[in-house]
Amino acid sequence: MTSIYGHRGARGLYPENTIESFLYAAGLGLAGIELDLVISKDDKVVVSHEPWMNPKTCTKPNNSNVSFLRRKNLYRMNYEDIKKYDCGLRGNPYFPEQKKMPAYKPLLTEVIEKVESFVKQNALPLPVYVIEIKSMWITDDEMHPLPVEFVRLVLAELLPFNINNRILIQSFDMRPLNILNENNPGFMLGMLVRSPRFIKRRMKSLTFIPDTCGTHYKLTSEKWVKKIHDLGMKSLVWTENEKPDMLNHLKMGVDGIITDYPDRAIEALKEFQK
Repeated sequence: MTSIYGHRGARGLYPENTIESFLYAAGLGLAGIELDLVISKDDKVVVSHEPWMNPKTCTKPNNSNVSFLRRKNLYRMNYEDIKKYDCGLRGNPYFPEQKKMPAYKPLLTEVIEKVESFVKQNALPLPVYVIEIKSMWITDDEMHPLPVEFVRLVLAELLPFNINNRILIQSFDMRPLNILNENNPGFMLGMLVRSPRFIKRRMKSLTFIPDTCGTHYKLTSEKWVKKIHDLGMKSLVWTENEKPDMLNHLKMGVDGIITDYPDRAIEALKEFQK
């Protein structure tokens, strides 16, 4: 059965990559939740899509807007200061249904602790954590540490939870995936590409075959789903938000749908299974 993963929790309905968003998604009984990681100046593993404060959604501690020209590189900020910024009250102009509420960028450990406690208390399915490492060679040592250090910091936070079989680490950067694969403690590893046309090129820079391949939903056809399967990987599509598109990919046999609206995906899956 196709798995549903809440993108940044449930970005369409709650502030992205926040505790509130993850708990809502977990409460739906999804297969898993997707989140992004960056590193702070004091080596904290922070859950955030961008390695900077997003001017469209975040507000300074003094309630003024973040400037587009001075977006605050998180890799140059201690976590104590990062946490003082609000990234929920303004909402998101691209997601009008998103609730406006106070929210901050949490630490990875806080997310897992709170989600694990929540699902156990409510007898909900234990989720898979689909974790994206946000790195690029062009921003090494500017927006994030080098891949070896990035991976070391992430592993130090994840391993004590002893949930390795419920962790899928994915990236557009093949370097951290190769590093993780060298001494993989049981994590699933996933390659991200925008277009399936780049799959073979990316695989040439890998030393192994990933467990999953995530591709942009608009560029993922039945031919590419089959190709991904033939290469020995599961097919994940991102970020799919409309039911007709979801139903189309369910028919194609994708293994997972990453969506900002997991409630819609659940409805689509039920409709498909009728």
